[in-house]
Amino acid sequence: MSRLQKLLVLLCSVVLVTVLGCSAWMEGLSPAHIDPAAIEYSKTEPTVYTPYTSLWDARRIQRELEYQHLVNQRDLARLLEDDKGYYNKLTRAMQINIASAEELRDTLFSPTGPMSLLFAAVPALGLGAYLIPRKKDTEKIKELENKLNGGQA
Repeated sequence: MSRLQKLLVLLCSVVLVTVLGCSAWMEGLSPAHIDPAAIEYSKTEPTVYTPYTSLWDARRIQRELEYQHLVNQRDLARLLEDDKGYYNKLTRAMQINIASAEELRDTLFSPTGPMSLLFAAVPALGLGAYLIPRKKDTEKIKELENKLNGGQA
């Protein structure tokens, strides 16, 4: 390889490194405002090499924002799935409990059930207990009548 070719390769390499380096330096030196809420949401701190945030920081925060959004969406989808499973479990348990209560209600309050028979029997049993005299009561009544009549029977 001749000296001219080596010099040409060196010059092209320097130009290439300069162009690529300048591009990186331009992003690092270009000021850009980054919303503090975006920094908080991304859960990352801007790496500031200058007294201000740069375009390079903004692009990095942007990537972290997208990543954090995907993580949050995944976590929320998992919570949604867990909530749906728990809701279904509780709903099935409630349906079973309601069916049991309806069955008990139908058994107790059917025309041949114990509550219906009790409701029908309470008035009759109450009247019977009130109107049928007991043996002690009749003896007491006779004793009081004897006292009022002066002991004559």
